[in-house]
Amino acid sequence: MFIEYIFTLDDGNVLQYKVEFDRTRDRLLDKNLYPNWTELDFHKCTNCPLNVEEYSHCPVAIDAHEIVLGFREILSCNDVDIHVITPEREYFKRTDAQTGLRALIGFVMASSACPILSHMRGMAYYHLPFASLDETVFRVTSSYLLHQYYVHQKSGEIDLKFEGLKERFKEMQTLNYHFLERIRAACDADSNLNVLATLFTISSMLSLSLERHLKEIEYLFE
Repeated sequence: MFIEYIFTLDDGNVLQYKVEFDRTRDRLLDKNLYPNWTELDFHKCTNCPLNVEEYSHCPVAIDAHEIVLGFREILSCNDVDIHVITPEREYFKRTDAQTGLRALIGFVMASSACPILSHMRGMAYYHLPFASLDETVFRVTSSYLLHQYYVHQKSGEIDLKFEGLKERFKEMQTLNYHFLERIRAACDADSNLNVLATLFTISSMLSLSLERHLKEIEYLFE
């Protein structure tokens, strides 16, 4: 399964990315083939469970580096036409570069081999481009509850207070912070920085005020 993002800029330039959902890479890669900011020990996340002796590069950085380099001279405020192709349907939106890049980077991160982000793979498989905050809350909490169903089937335990989900968002805050430091070393314009800063903000908001966001959509179930 793959998704494809096509960015058409007003100056006629086109950026096209076709991303496979299942991506396999060797754990030890030739460092001469990739930028130094993709190496695992470059601003390594403090909560990263990977060992530099077993993994030469950060899985997320390796998957995202071509996208980051493609957008490093594009400002986040630039309007672009974005065409997204998934196996089930196609999407089109004219919006700022940051919105499209955030959707693409979000998919790449969630479907990467990063163990911290592995719980996002279900959402990545059913990728929804340009999701609003309410849609994100709905999808994240629904996905978490489905996971709890599978946990319950195996162990009888279940978390209906979303304590585990809040911990996941805290882990993601740490990851986003350190990954942002990688991106700072890779790009000159602001698109990539704004995307990661936005992802950091979303994970922070959901970890601190998840109940408030759930309250806002409660009326849909009354």
